[in-house]
Amino acid sequence: MFRILFFLLFLPFRVLYLIYLRLSLFLQRGKETYELEMPPVFEDSYKSFFVKKLQGKEETITRLELLVLLKTIEKNPKIKTVDISLPPLEWTLSEFYEIRNELIAIRESGKTIRMFAKEGGLGSLLLLTAASETYLAPESEFMVLLPSAEPMFFGKFLKTWGIEVQAFASGPYKSFAESFTRGEFSREARKNLESLVIDLRNVILSALTNGNQNLEPVFYKPMLSAEELLTAGVVHGIKTETEFFSSDRKLFSPSYPTLYQTSKEFSLFPKRKQEVVILPIDGGITGGDYLHKNRENGKIEAFSLIPTLKALGEDKKIKAVILEISSPGGSAFYSEQIHQEILELKKSKLVTAYFKDTVASGGYYIATAADYITASPVCITGSIGAVSIRANLQKLYKKFHLNKEAVGFYPFRDIHSEFQPLSKQSVKYLESQIKKIEALFYKRVSEGRNIPLSELPKIGMGRVYLPTTENQIVDSLGGLLDAISFVKEKLGGKAIYLTEELPSYNLKNKIPLLGGLLSELQLLESLGEVSLLSHTKLRWKNR
Repeated sequence: MFRILFFLLFLPFRVLYLIYLRLSLFLQRGKETYELEMPPVFEDSYKSFFVKKLQGKEETITRLELLVLLKTIEKNPKIKTVDISLPPLEWTLSEFYEIRNELIAIRESGKTIRMFAKEGGLGSLLLLTAASETYLAPESEFMVLLPSAEPMFFGKFLKTWGIEVQAFASGPYKSFAESFTRGEFSREARKNLESLVIDLRNVILSALTNGNQNLEPVFYKPMLSAEELLTAGVVHGIKTETEFFSSDRKLFSPSYPTLYQTSKEFSLFPKRKQEVVILPIDGGITGGDYLHKNRENGKIEAFSLIPTLKALGEDKKIKAVILEISSPGGSAFYSEQIHQEILELKKSKLVTAYFKDTVASGGYYIATAADYITASPVCITGSIGAVSIRANLQKLYKKFHLNKEAVGFYPFRDIHSEFQPLSKQSVKYLESQIKKIEALFYKRVSEGRNIPLSELPKIGMGRVYLPTTENQIVDSLGGLLDAISFVKEKLGGKAIYLTEELPSYNLKNKIPLLGGLLSELQLLESLGEVSLLSHTKLRWKNR
């Protein structure tokens, strides 16, 4: 009853808003081209007005906002041509790949994508090769480095200095410790890494050449000029920036796609919308600081993440949570804690995961608690297993005439010493602990992914690889919008709105001199109605 009275009270204002939308669209009749400059970086935290002014930098957008904009452009029948400029872009590989796929969807919808760039790298070339027409400045140069690896091994170097590193790994492919214990890869680890690199390179080359294998040698060169790319047929022409962005184009306003979609879906009596939260989880997994439970970018800390998950579970408005994960792993203990909290969250919400750049080891451990997993095709995943290393510095100390005596030691106490050699009893204990962690990891994967335990050694034992649906590592390949589409479908296709649960920008981390003078800045701001798929709203939120 109160909701109806509220709508009636504000009905005149909504009518005025509809008139504003229609008038804004009417004033842009006869135009055909939409101009877009890709953001150099994506916003990954909330910033208050004060912080933005203090930084003095231009405002940018989140990756989700760009994806939403591209989707609205694709669905807009009035936009015929999209002119895109590429500044130097500091994106990850999965971000380039995901945006590229959205550009291809726009092109396949019948629109022309014209793209211009002066410089860039492999990622910029991925975007350029997705356009209908591509133009470079005469002086353009592109640095190219295809997927490859050249890891360094410190084993012999450390032994020279008297540092002995002991490794306890759950499988021959769990190769993290080999950098500290060996002078080169083991045969199994090298073969696994080589397979991963080749698979990833083939995916990237296939995208760069659009399936034309004759073009592959072009991208082996470390530097490519505009002339070389034009001669190879990778780009369509060379123009100056002024020539490309000519003044006679009939341009829509920057807000036109959003205005059009909002007008199309506008209702005087809006329907109830179910909230779907996107929670980025990025970084190595640790416990963090129990006394300072503020989420920070680039860190997955149990003491800050678990309260966030609890808050999401207690919010009755939220119907689903998408965990956007990018993590190489970390603490097995805290991975298990986070895993258990996600299982608790699943009791009241639909919980899915999206794999972004790297989701391996502990990162995959926590993801197996989700109901469904969508992964970027260029995400590195796997590394199912456990590893632990311990350094013995006794010989190093003695080189500098330092000595430590064991007083009051008891069984297993040597494990906590960097000076005493491990007893056979302690070695067996550490080996048993690694097997115990591996067994629990396998159990979590088996339960979460419905894979028989007997099959896990085939995909486990520390192997890393690109995600596939065949081995049930993930449920589907795609981008964040694909994960959102799945969630919307599972919720019955009804109206939803999206919330990005980003960490607050913390001045204490950026300006150490402020110390305790400023606490973490928190911001709750709404960005208004932006359509993603039918009946969708995009907001920022922070708990």
